[in-house]
Amino acid sequence: MVLDKFFISLDNDVIVYFPGQEITGYVHVWNSESKNVKGIYIECCGLAQVSFSRTEQEMRPVYRNGRSHTDVIKNTVHYSSKENYFHHRVTISTGNGQVLNKGKHQFPFSFVLPQQIPSSFEGAHGSVRYTIRAVYERRLKWNHECKIPITVNSITDLNAIPEASVPIQASGFKTLRILGFTSNPITAKFWLDRAGYVPGEKMKFNAEVEHLTRKRMHGSKIQIIERTNFHATGATERHERVIHEFVRGKFKSVELWENYPIIVPPVVSSGLNFCRIIDVAYVLMFSVNPGSLKGNLKVSHDLLIGNVPLRSSFANFQHDNKISATHVRYGNSSATANPGRSIPGTDAYPDLPPPSYEECMFGGNIRDAEDSEHVNYGAGDSYKPRYLTYG
Repeated sequence: MVLDKFFISLDNDVIVYFPGQEITGYVHVWNSESKNVKGIYIECCGLAQVSFSRTEQEMRPVYRNGRSHTDVIKNTVHYSSKENYFHHRVTISTGNGQVLNKGKHQFPFSFVLPQQIPSSFEGAHGSVRYTIRAVYERRLKWNHECKIPITVNSITDLNAIPEASVPIQASGFKTLRILGFTSNPITAKFWLDRAGYVPGEKMKFNAEVEHLTRKRMHGSKIQIIERTNFHATGATERHERVIHEFVRGKFKSVELWENYPIIVPPVVSSGLNFCRIIDVAYVLMFSVNPGSLKGNLKVSHDLLIGNVPLRSSFANFQHDNKISATHVRYGNSSATANPGRSIPGTDAYPDLPPPSYEECMFGGNIRDAEDSEHVNYGAGDSYKPRYLTYG
């Protein structure tokens, strides 16, 4: 007969860890009658992987009726790569065919994460993912398994990046063809007091649009765009996705944006440090829609997103310990997120505002092709990383 319950619980209720941190928890076995057990162990894995496909054309010479021709052959080519960070296996119980008496049993475990590992990340063509899997081995029968994800936040301190505190400005112009004539230019510019921000922080966006075309503009738009490069063996796939967007409607000759607040959503830090097959960057894009087939006027500038804010901005945050009421369930256990933990490497900032740990808008699926059909994913196989968030 199968076990009544088999699940993992972690002592850290938030399920968020930092490189170099110790992970401690329990494997729980509930059985209503005695069971034979071969052994119980856990595996903790850190892995980045990239996978995508492309349709590529190949020119092949062929001969028909004594003449040479060229055929165009379309092939689907698959690209992939992997990067392993660690694979810990911890033996919890060596049953050696012994009997596990009926009851509720819990087996403690612990291991330490390596220091230089990247943050968790879920992208369109790849991921950086950390999982813990518990296995209850049985002789001559299928094994009980439970698998849960954890989130790792590698520290990106904006105070250590000189460019983060530098003001930024971008500008551009565009002309239109109206009844065969070239119009006066549409000009747009925007500026911020600095380039570096953290999730939860408010950017104060300023912009000015001016045009002398006598044509009513159809609107303007702000976007924060995440740009990711996925590096596989032999090819690189680039992908963009919008993480914030706000649109304004039609206007006439001049439009002003004055200290418009843009809240940075919970996302991974710029660069995705310590990962060599995925890199992430962010761009602030300001677009003006002239209602022309020529397309929008677009002005952009790079942003830096970290997870330790600039010290000069500490006073901008509310100094309340923001506790998420989100309940996180794994296996048959539940926990309430509690952000009251120190961040490694921030001892020099005693006045650092307390963060929370918020789910990213993008997620993935922790079910792998090699997983057994008997794996229990607890609350489900979908997963969204949780990132340091302030404010």
